[in-house]
Amino acid sequence: MNNEVITVLKNHRSIRSFEKKKIEKEILDEILKVGIRAANGGNLQGYSLVVLDDLDKLEALGIYNIPLVIIALADAYRTKRWFNAFGENKASVNTTHGFFINNWDALICLHNISIAAESLGIGTYYNGDITSMDIGKVINNPEYTFPSGMLCLGYPKNEGRFLDRLPLEAVVHYNSYRIPTDEEIKGWYNEKENLFQTRNTKEKLEELRTKGIFNIAQAYSKNKFKKEELEKTSKNIKRNIKESGYDV
Repeated sequence: MNNEVITVLKNHRSIRSFEKKKIEKEILDEILKVGIRAANGGNLQGYSLVVLDDLDKLEALGIYNIPLVIIALADAYRTKRWFNAFGENKASVNTTHGFFINNWDALICLHNISIAAESLGIGTYYNGDITSMDIGKVINNPEYTFPSGMLCLGYPKNEGRFLDRLPLEAVVHYNSYRIPTDEEIKGWYNEKENLFQTRNTKEKLEELRTKGIFNIAQAYSKNKFKKEELEKTSKNIKRNIKESGYDV
């Protein structure tokens, strides 16, 4: 199918190495304008975007060698202030429903920005740690805001790695969820397993085996799903939700 948008999307790569060159203001404005055209709940755009290019602030968040990030906040504060300005002081803007809708709005907007940026030769990657970061002292976000997502942007030093994806049948269900067999699941992850075994050196594979890691499932389970670390992250996310004032 000859379609420029589809080509950009199908060739997505996460870029983690950037040139020091700044993104030009007119280009940044253009991709931000694309972002705010994203679909959103009730056409209320329940999000705000905080653009960070101040190196001191970036370093305060533990972000280095990245020229610019965009933090998308689930934002009920602005809506509440709007209502209050017209004497509507009893509206419930910080409900569980509002929390999820505003988070979706924020992430859809951020992904529009990512697609627009990539189409203009700017590299991007998502930093998932933002939901657990203590960001208030850095960006001064008020109550009724929650950090939904963060996109890192810059001109790429390299084209990045084209990563594998699961086949359609692994993630797409029609009309109802189909429970797969163990053999089907193993088959879906074959490509990941082959890459794990071939991209790691023999020495690295031997080192992993001494830690009880013989395949990529064990590598993910033991390294990315450690209960103690995830409990700490979850605790910080719960802190951010509590401080946001959302009733979740």
